Amino acid sequence: MSAPTETTTPREMFDRLVELFLAKDLTGFAELFAEDGVLELPFAPPGRPSVVRGRAAIRAELAAIAETPLVHREFRDMAVYRTDDPEVVIAEYDAHGEVAGTGRGYVLRYVQVLRVREGRIAHWRDYFNPLAGAELLGGSAA
Repeated sequence: MSAPTETTTPREMFDRLVELFLAKDLTGFAELFAEDGVLELPFAPPGRPSVVRGRAAIRAELAAIAETPLVHREFRDMAVYRTDDPEVVIAEYDAHGEVAGTGRGYVLRYVQVLRVREGRIAHWRDYFNPLAGAELLGGSAA
């Protein structure tokens, strides 16, 4: 998919997000958000924000996320559901990867709700298990 347009569907946007994330292009990922877009992480671990507002702040948060040693290699068991709201899709999948430096493999489960308006991400809600991530990193999310 090329640059988003006002007619970019939520499914097309989700596919582009996956492509950019796996390519580790989090700057490009952030650029898909509306200027006033919202990234919501309801289960964010302590010390991380649960809501990030605005493209610039989202870009900074994604840069911080990129600094973790969890390296997603591929997404499997992907299911993307259309909803009655034409702006929204819901996705669930398993992220398979490894911890940089140790090579320890992992599988993390995600559920995401994506709202696309006028070809940009207006709201992205990302449900993940911070306890599983903390365990992989040898710490605690509590």
